[in-house]
Amino acid sequence: MWKNQLTILLILCYNLILCQSVVGFTIPESLKNRSGKELNDAYDKVFRIDNVKSEVYANAILRKGKMMKNSNLIYEGYYKLAHVKGLASENGHPFADSLLQMTKNFISNEYPAKAHIIKGTLLYYDFKYSDALDYFISAQKLAKDKNKDQFFYVKKLIGILKTATGENEEALPLFIEYYQYEKNKINNNNGNTKNYIGSIFSLSNSYSKNENYNKSKFYSSIGLKECQKYNDYTYYNYFTLSDGISNFYLKNYKEAIKSFLSVEKEFLKNKDYDNLAISYYFLGKTYDQTQREKEAINYFLKTDSLSFALNKFLPVTRDGYERLIDYYKKEDKQVEQLKYINHLFYADSVMAHNNKYIAKDIYKKYDTPILLQDKELLINKLANKNNSLQLFLILSSLLVLVLLVIFFRTRKRLRRYQKQAVILLENIEIENSSKVRTEESENRLNNNQKNKSSLSEENYHDIKTKIIHFESSKGFIQNNLTLGKLAEDLDTNRDYLSKFINEEKGKNFSQYLNELRINYILLELKNDKKLRKYTISAIASEVGFSNSESFSNAFRRATGTLPSFYIKLLEKENNT
Repeated sequence: MWKNQLTILLILCYNLILCQSVVGFTIPESLKNRSGKELNDAYDKVFRIDNVKSEVYANAILRKGKMMKNSNLIYEGYYKLAHVKGLASENGHPFADSLLQMTKNFISNEYPAKAHIIKGTLLYYDFKYSDALDYFISAQKLAKDKNKDQFFYVKKLIGILKTATGENEEALPLFIEYYQYEKNKINNNNGNTKNYIGSIFSLSNSYSKNENYNKSKFYSSIGLKECQKYNDYTYYNYFTLSDGISNFYLKNYKEAIKSFLSVEKEFLKNKDYDNLAISYYFLGKTYDQTQREKEAINYFLKTDSLSFALNKFLPVTRDGYERLIDYYKKEDKQVEQLKYINHLFYADSVMAHNNKYIAKDIYKKYDTPILLQDKELLINKLANKNNSLQLFLILSSLLVLVLLVIFFRTRKRLRRYQKQAVILLENIEIENSSKVRTEESENRLNNNQKNKSSLSEENYHDIKTKIIHFESSKGFIQNNLTLGKLAEDLDTNRDYLSKFINEEKGKNFSQYLNELRINYILLELKNDKKLRKYTISAIASEVGFSNSESFSNAFRRATGTLPSFYIKLLEKENNT
């Protein structure tokens, strides 16, 4: 373990030494006679492949621009420095802020939109998704009717934001649109190779996020071939990692391990620690699946060491801590078990603070009460074994107090759910509520059609008629219902249907679908005694949800309580 931490520390120190700053930068002799175009081409050639070289070229571009008083080179220098700093997990905001200030009154084909793009990108790297979206939207407005490439590029960036916040299905069409745009440009011999290959990676990654691993693998294979065809290896390591992830989920474990090991050295050299942590994590998962436990634990430990060295935790790697806790519990190593329980708590707190990790079940199988109980038992055992750990126990006890506060808050929340269930039964007439919602929805449709709908009158009335039939026939309770599938069932355009729901229902498709299902199940549970005997998972399936977790979350958002509390009180009411 100490060996892993020492390795990470040495890597970070080495990168601090290598990292060049624009302050005091001198153009190397080998670059002094190169033109601005040559420096830009050199930067593009190593961008995302070698961040150290990328930063040297970006500094040279900026320095040359200042020496020549060339605004375009200065702007490009600031843009490229900001980007390469962000990719290396360093602070690129001073360069982006300077670029925003310098170009705010400068109107060209690229600026000031490009300055807004890089600022939004850096905010995305910092997990500040709402702020990033503001900059992307302003960039798209500035690029509209002026720079079509930027306009579509921002669509891809918004897709990346949607992916980061879990809206994977809604993000996919944006990536498809961007890919088709770049592919058409390449086919017409007026495209940018780097943008085209990047669009393939975005599409492959989106299919992976949507758990369509065969499609993800298909596009990553295309991406690897295109990198070789165009001699542009900017995204080569990303495609290799993506291909490894697809192979893992498709149970091609040998190929997966080969992919993950092949990118490790490149991610280290390029200071790409996010993807390095992901590759370590999946190596651990893959070795676990092939009964190579010691190797699996070693890579989970590497993931942990890297995350703590950078104080940066990725949600995808979270269950690696659960695996470490289980392993050390099985080995009866209480010190290590306690250590990784603490690490798990800390990782959760950091991810929650960054608003990057929206937990549906904050501690999953290691929820707070269970962890708290295990921790107290471990502390007692360790105290009996070694009195020298007294200081450690005191500090751990303080943490126990914090966790007790969390526990009691959890209990208070459960009581609130129970109270809300009582209110739901006593004060809400479900049948009337459904009618009111229907009438309100109908009035809203009639009013909004005149004033707000961007659809033609013919499309509007066609979709409205079909939606009314869809609701009355309870089509919303079918399983695996997506926006695309519903559009196909209704024989209408997916985009038209999305606009109709957004404009006329005042919500996105997921919110609309969940509201219909919850209103329906509230009435069904009240009237059907047999249904109340089902498990929560079975009830969820009856009303179209893929699992009990998503059903319970939707139920809680709509009613303020959980289905188990509601059913319990219905049964109590029925027996009195």
